Amino acid sequence: MSDNALDLDHLPLQHALVDSVTEAFIHEPDVIAAVLLGSLAAGTGDRVSDADVIVFTQNEFHRCAQEALAKFEQSKDIFYQLEGHHNDLATFKKYIFTDLTSAEIHCADVNEPFLIAKPYQILFDHQGIVEHRLTDEPAPTHDQFEAYTNGDDGLLWELFDCIKWLSRDNHQLTKAYLKQLVNKL
Repeated sequence: MSDNALDLDHLPLQHALVDSVTEAFIHEPDVIAAVLLGSLAAGTGDRVSDADVIVFTQNEFHRCAQEALAKFEQSKDIFYQLEGHHNDLATFKKYIFTDLTSAEIHCADVNEPFLIAKPYQILFDHQGIVEHRLTDEPAPTHDQFEAYTNGDDGLLWELFDCIKWLSRDNHQLTKAYLKQLVNKL
C-alpha cells in the first residue's frame, strides 16, 4: 500500500490517532514528510494495533519535537509513555493510552538512512522524499526485534506487545519473546 487514501474507518480510535499525529506535525516548517507503517498501513490492523508513524525532519527538528508531540498529546489520557533515541539522527516516543490504543512516533532527520518497506501509507510528503526511500526488502517482523532495548523503562511497552500478540492467538511469538526478555532480565 502506498499513498492511496487512508482507510481506517473500521478502527475509529486508531484513525483518530493517525489524524492527530498528522495534525501535530504537518504544519511544522522543519517537518518534511510523515509515513504510517505496519498493519494499519496494510489495512490489516485490529483494535489493538498501534499507530506507527515515522516523521522525516530537517534542521535538527528530530531533537526538539516536543511542541509537536505536546500537540499530539493534548486531550489524550496517557497511561504510559517512553521516549528515547535510536541514534544521533532519530528519536522516538511511544504511548499507551487508557483506552488501550497505542502509538509510536519516530522522528528522523532526512540524513538518517531509514528505508521504507511495504506496507506503508504516506500521510504527507512536502518535498517528495518518500519515493527515494522505498525498498523491496521486507519490513522487519516482531520476532526479529531485540528484547529489553530500553531497560526497565521500556518493560511495560514490551509486555503490552506480548498482550497484543496473545490477543491475536500468536502464542509462539509471545513465548519466544518472553524467553528472550527473561534472559535479558
